[in-house]
Amino acid sequence: MSTAADTAHQGIWMENGSGGFMGDLVFNGGKFGMWVGNQQFTVRNITVNNANTGVYSLWNWGWTFQGVHINNCQFGFDLATGGTTQATQTTEAQAIIDATVVDTPIFVRTSQPSNGRLGGSIVLNNIKLTNVPTAVGVVGGAVVLAGGTTTILSWGQGNIYHGTSTASTFTQGSIPAISKPSVLLDGSGNIFGKTHPQYASYALSQIVSVRDNGAKGDGRTDDTAALKAIFSQYAGCKIIFFDAGTYIVTSTLTIPAGTQIVGEAWSVIAGSGSAFQDQANPRAVVRVGDPNSQGVLEISDIIFTTVGPTPGAIVLEWNVQQPSGQNGGAGMWDSHIRLGGAAGTNLEANQCPSSGSGGTTNCFAAFLALHLTPASSAYLEAGDLL
Repeated sequence: MSTAADTAHQGIWMENGSGGFMGDLVFNGGKFGMWVGNQQFTVRNITVNNANTGVYSLWNWGWTFQGVHINNCQFGFDLATGGTTQATQTTEAQAIIDATVVDTPIFVRTSQPSNGRLGGSIVLNNIKLTNVPTAVGVVGGAVVLAGGTTTILSWGQGNIYHGTSTASTFTQGSIPAISKPSVLLDGSGNIFGKTHPQYASYALSQIVSVRDNGAKGDGRTDDTAALKAIFSQYAGCKIIFFDAGTYIVTSTLTIPAGTQIVGEAWSVIAGSGSAFQDQANPRAVVRVGDPNSQGVLEISDIIFTTVGPTPGAIVLEWNVQQPSGQNGGAGMWDSHIRLGGAAGTNLEANQCPSSGSGGTTNCFAAFLALHLTPASSAYLEAGDLL
């Protein structure tokens, strides 16, 4: 984007919405790297270089930024603040974790001073500043927290609650830092993150299509046997590509340790049938790794669901543990568990009205959405329970 003083370029413009994830983004130049307004969002690993403003926030309920790099901008984060009602809401809560900010006059600027009361919560954790004169300021020039070349361990602005009391105390200053177990951190002491697998360096011969190997994915055919045969032959030696479609399974499908699978625009694996009917004896639709197994396992761009009613379905049982010393070796990216409500699930509004008329016996989507077993480890990024 342009770096001219009067540029109007914006890398991302987002005015409204309800939740999501963004990650691994670089913005060069522009008036705004990101101009955002949304209920809640998680943003990981972003870099903004040479923009006027790295991130402008019009409104939110709560956003978390982690792994932020701001270089040579006028403002790192510019936050509209002060509105606390539905009609006037602005940036209600902003958490910024593990940021490095270089040659930027103001790291965080709010549009209104707090004046000793809640008008937009801010939490800063592990912020490294280099030549950043103002860490937190207000439009008009007031300095709330001086910067420089320093590290902000943990700082907050907002209401603090204790125990079960509904009474709050407004705080603007250093706050106790959260304890982060070492297993959650990378070599630099930041929260660990791993980029969505891309497989760009793999040859086409290293990828197999499930449709080319007998699976139909038409939302009607029982693909259980075909998928089991594909995993038996290719797990651990090929990337298994699920072509766009809905793949019906009628018994537990195990994805062995060592498997890498990727969908196409959220390919669907759906459990259906008598195997998932017994609520007193629930069974996994998809089992990720055998119990107590260990190894690399990567799943991306897949939806896991059921065709109901399936009151005995554990939609996803996660057993695999990452290899020793390989953080994030067993993980899932941009994959979702969806329960009912979608076309083809037999659990839509005309079958299961919100009034409950007709009873609920035929409206159970699952016994459990996700079961992380005790010996497992899982890196889960950009996934939702829908």
